[in-house]
Amino acid sequence: MSETPLAPLLLLHVPAGHEIDPQALDALKAYAGEQYGASVLINPRLLPKSDHRPLLLGHWGRTLPGQVLAELEPLIACVFFNLDWLADVI
Repeated sequence: MSETPLAPLLLLHVPAGHEIDPQALDALKAYAGEQYGASVLINPRLLPKSDHRPLLLGHWGRTLPGQVLAELEPLIACVFFNLDWLADVI
């Protein structure tokens, strides 16, 4: 009996104190879907010191996980933002 590989999934944990840019998230979802057939899932973090590294689940084809993350990293970096810098300006 052959096993069906799990569809690729990119799991992102929201860093504590950060917000999500909906347009950047849409761009990431579109790119991950087109390039890898992947879905993107956002998991909010409630603990301030929680690890927020992206996690790849499922089968990503012949591409190594490090290569996938390197390719997606610029898009992932745009998804989350915070306004901590504003406190320094005010």
